[in-house]
Amino acid sequence: MSDALSEKKDRQFFQGFAWALPGVFADPLNACRFELGDTLYENKEAYHSAIGVKPGGRAIQILEPGRGMVGKASDSGFVDAWTQEVVFDLYDLKNNSSERQTSTQGRLYSFLWHGDEKILGLDSSPPKLPLQANGLKKVLSEVVPFFKTDLFDDSSLVRFLTPSDAASGVYRDKFLKIKVRLEEDFETTVQVVPANDLGLQEQFLPTVQAACFEMKNTTEEKVEKALRKVLYKPSSNRKTQADRFSLTRHGLLI
Repeated sequence: MSDALSEKKDRQFFQGFAWALPGVFADPLNACRFELGDTLYENKEAYHSAIGVKPGGRAIQILEPGRGMVGKASDSGFVDAWTQEVVFDLYDLKNNSSERQTSTQGRLYSFLWHGDEKILGLDSSPPKLPLQANGLKKVLSEVVPFFKTDLFDDSSLVRFLTPSDAASGVYRDKFLKIKVRLEEDFETTVQVVPANDLGLQEQFLPTVQAACFEMKNTTEEKVEKALRKVLYKPSSNRKTQADRFSLTRHGLLI
């Protein structure tokens, strides 16, 4: 199993998309908002073509909307952006031709994901909005058997299961903090599986993942204590000294 960002030489490209999307498009993917000047290529090689070398495949250059604030996306912001208008030129690089299209951000996202050009047309059925990482958290208990039987065969291990999103800076930072903390304290192995590969009925964004941290020779109490150090920041002006940390807000110990 692998991260949604592919490994080795293709490490900077998101997996799961029909089009080649390098890591620099994490914010537009996270916000579901491509903007003026964004240029996307169907093939990875086109991003690195030498001057004078004609790349194959297709390309998209965004014309509208204008550039704005992208990167602080929320779940509700993604949902709102899904139906917003986007105007772009779709190029056939081999034949040196182009076609201007008006569509929606959600249709464009779905086209980049599945590669079906018909979905761009406003007269076609609108694509269903996939679930985000918070949607995976709500059904996280349903994938416990996947990690306990399909990937691992040692029932004595302590595991922490948490949702993530390769396009989200918030989730990437959280994943890294958990990984660093657990690897410092325990003998730890990490498995990252795309949510759409977990056998769930729901469809998720291709960047959404389940991360399973596997710890050897320890206890759930020790793991929870380690996680608390990176996941819990009590308010400086809280009115009570009661402990409000809840690990289930972040994931499951299994």
